[in-house]
Amino acid sequence: MRRESTRIDRAGTKRVCVAIPTYRRKRLLSALLEGLREIGVPTDCEVSVVVFDNDIDRSAETTVVSARFPFPFSLEYVHVPEPGLATVRNRALDVAISSSFEFLAMIDDDECPQRQWLEELLRVQSTSDADAVIGAVPQELPKGTPRWIRRGRFFDLPVYDDGAVLKYGYSGNCLLKTSTLVACDIRFDEALNFAGGEDMLFFRQLYLQRAKIVYAARAVAVEEVHQDRLNLSYILRMQFRRGNTLAICDRRLQKGPVVTWLRAGKSVIRLGIGLCLALPLTALRGKAGAVAAFGYVMQALGAFAGLLGHIYLGYRRKTVRDCRIGGTSLGNEGDV
Repeated sequence: MRRESTRIDRAGTKRVCVAIPTYRRKRLLSALLEGLREIGVPTDCEVSVVVFDNDIDRSAETTVVSARFPFPFSLEYVHVPEPGLATVRNRALDVAISSSFEFLAMIDDDECPQRQWLEELLRVQSTSDADAVIGAVPQELPKGTPRWIRRGRFFDLPVYDDGAVLKYGYSGNCLLKTSTLVACDIRFDEALNFAGGEDMLFFRQLYLQRAKIVYAARAVAVEEVHQDRLNLSYILRMQFRRGNTLAICDRRLQKGPVVTWLRAGKSVIRLGIGLCLALPLTALRGKAGAVAAFGYVMQALGAFAGLLGHIYLGYRRKTVRDCRIGGTSLGNEGDV
């Protein structure tokens, strides 16, 4: 049940916190901060950029300090030594709420915003009175990417019409009303710190509390796909994690056998689709088709694992020893 919303008044000026969670990506963080220098900002907005460093060694601090002068906005550094995706995002929620920002915009450290990024997030929020706005995140593949990966478009995210109402969201490019965060009293689930999917669960919880989530097609932040992800092993593990995340979110949101059987039924169908399409897609599209078909299979297997209570630790860090959630660790997809 949503609590009564807390309204914040600032004499006509909207205060926006741009939060950047980061972990050992100095080059990418530097490029992101350079991109933020060029963004447009509505005249009625006051912007503060806050970098949340999730590295115990404070590796991002020197990057922030060197970028601070000159920088068109307030640029702050916050150290979050406790490791985990949800932990660092929750710290951003805390800072935005405690510092009386009207809006919290989040952008990942491997993305770079186009000039109109923040203006478009705020425009769509204003015209739709949305509680959350989700921006577009096109994927940028580096030179030398294998042809089958380009043909398969495995990293692409869905796109929607500008202003479309969504039932889900992601934290890599979003704008949140802090009054809604207070009213809904929702946080990122720290049980998913090293599993991923904490943002999927967060936005599904928002939606179930009747928060309005809207898509901003022109609020673009381009994501650079890392070289170490451009291989068959990573892509299949990514699909496994996606299926696992869906099942875990279902179990977190709704208890009971009906939800379990519904997800199991969908997974059986997905498994069947993958097996049936393996030969035709391989014949039509070569390796890209084969990987797409087996991606369905991996999603189904990941969902079955999630329904059995296993959480795949796809973002487990090398510094985290024997980290087990829900009883079992299913693997390591790589460092955050």
